[in-house]
Amino acid sequence: MKLAFRLMAPYLAVGVFWCVVPNAWLAILVYHAQIVFWRLVKHPPRSGAGDGSELGTLTRSAPGMRQRAVFLALPAALAGPLLYVLLPYITHTELTAWLADHRLTGLGFILMIPYFGLLHPMLEQLHWSRLREETPVAHLAFAGYHVLVLYSLLTLPWAIFCSAILVSASVIWRFTTDRSGSLMFAVVSHVLADLGIVVAAWLRT
Repeated sequence: MKLAFRLMAPYLAVGVFWCVVPNAWLAILVYHAQIVFWRLVKHPPRSGAGDGSELGTLTRSAPGMRQRAVFLALPAALAGPLLYVLLPYITHTELTAWLADHRLTGLGFILMIPYFGLLHPMLEQLHWSRLREETPVAHLAFAGYHVLVLYSLLTLPWAIFCSAILVSASVIWRFTTDRSGSLMFAVVSHVLADLGIVVAAWLRT
């Protein structure tokens, strides 16, 4: 039952605060609050040295791991430029109106850039890395909740295409984390993609 609730965390947040009462900040904050809650339930704070958590494996990566992870993750940086070029051709609604509908205007959108681009990927990786270990359904669940967001902006073929990319990314993150014993590649590539995407959206407004 706990596994199901952990998998459903983003669906609960997005379902209410994106689809029903559109507010991007409430959606992401409620999602992150659930991530923190489940992290505390699964891994309560303990005194002493590191607890062996994913964050610990990130900071204790092997010599040279950071440099290799950054290099291998660089293709993820293409997400932003590609979105910037393609955006006028793959949406079914106007971007500025879509952002305004979800309360992403002015300072609220500017603050979302570092929050979504830097903090969000770290929290997501801490949440989904465990889920990927526990069940392969996590790959589909991770991509699926994004479709609820993407389909509100993108045409159906592009929303499906993006969901396939997200499933593939999730599988690759599981593989690289298992092989390296570190979340470094997953976090760096996730940051590069999300930061590029939110900046591209900002530049298009």
